[in-house]
Amino acid sequence: MHAFDHCVIHYAEIGTKSGNRAMFERALARNIARAVKPWAEIAVKREQGRLTFPLADVAAESMAEVLAAVARLPGIARTSAAIRTEPTIDALTAAVLPLAAERTGTFKIIARRSEKTLPFDSMDVARQLGAAVVEATGRPVDVHTPETAYFVEVDSKRGYVHDARSSGPGGLPTGSNGKVVALLSGGLDSPVAAYRMMLRGCEVIALHLWNQSYSGDGVHEKVRGLAEILSGYQKPLRLEMVPFDEIQQEIIAQAPAQLRMLLYRRAMLRVAELLRTEQKALGTVVGDSVGQVASQTLPNLAAVYDAATPPILAPLSGSNKLDVIAMAKQIGTYEQSIKPGLDCCSLLVPKHPATATSVGRLRAAEEHYDVDALAAEALSRREVHIFPPRKPRIRPV
Repeated sequence: MHAFDHCVIHYAEIGTKSGNRAMFERALARNIARAVKPWAEIAVKREQGRLTFPLADVAAESMAEVLAAVARLPGIARTSAAIRTEPTIDALTAAVLPLAAERTGTFKIIARRSEKTLPFDSMDVARQLGAAVVEATGRPVDVHTPETAYFVEVDSKRGYVHDARSSGPGGLPTGSNGKVVALLSGGLDSPVAAYRMMLRGCEVIALHLWNQSYSGDGVHEKVRGLAEILSGYQKPLRLEMVPFDEIQQEIIAQAPAQLRMLLYRRAMLRVAELLRTEQKALGTVVGDSVGQVASQTLPNLAAVYDAATPPILAPLSGSNKLDVIAMAKQIGTYEQSIKPGLDCCSLLVPKHPATATSVGRLRAAEEHYDVDALAAEALSRREVHIFPPRKPRIRPV
């Protein structure tokens, strides 16, 4: 890794933007700098169709962690540790030969020239560098199934040479599409839903409502763990932990048992609505998948969503459980989500809840208690956690 002096980042969907591409590039550059901050302070530069930053201040033992942290960010198509050169054939050759000498077996040069005024094209680069590698190492060329590929990018100002790429998740950079409040339950679905919205450029504020009387501190720690994992894709991540005990007690005392689950969820959306207003967020994210459980039939979803101002964003609405499990494993939340711990929505509900209720029936049930006042009081007793934790400010004496 010692030869590599720059990280080269290629974006995905940003490339389809025209007039506002620079805005998305700046958002991605900010996110990259935040992701690398635990290891080094960097300046991310916007170049032709890519972003770069120097690796000079990154310790050799931290290089792999830094590259992995960058590669997982929404908006990124691929990243590479590269050698930066002058935009000449001789300079590119001097960079690729030491890399080629470190390995054996077949190889291929994949070149991309983005500046047409240069006195050579992509095929010239691939042909001349390939010939130099064969002469210096004796390694054979295989353009179809090479054991190693060497990537070369060159424009009018610089060239880059690298021999490995890490794929990113694609999508749009987090924060480029505004804020959303995402309900984070502790199960499999809600962390995946939050992640999916990060990929659409949304800055996620996570909201968890918990009943300490029944679930204890286990769920509290479980959700904090999920927030910490999700902060690998968005830094910083704000988690709001709101007590739900009093709201649930009032619903249990005043409403029919078969409606409790749906009334819990309407109350949660009201808390989310208050938080949205406070944080100037533009939508509420839920982990619903149509028909997955009794509370997620279309009639029930319509009746529950009535409690909040649109948009209610359900990125998993057409996904099945296997899709969600696969994504949870991919993003690293699966093992944390399956740890023991009761979601407060599963507390004190009948085995056969209502599957096709109406808005009118739920509104009528809510007339027996002041759900708006209960939601406001619950939010006033919240805990706020920031991931990664903010360092305390030390004032000079």
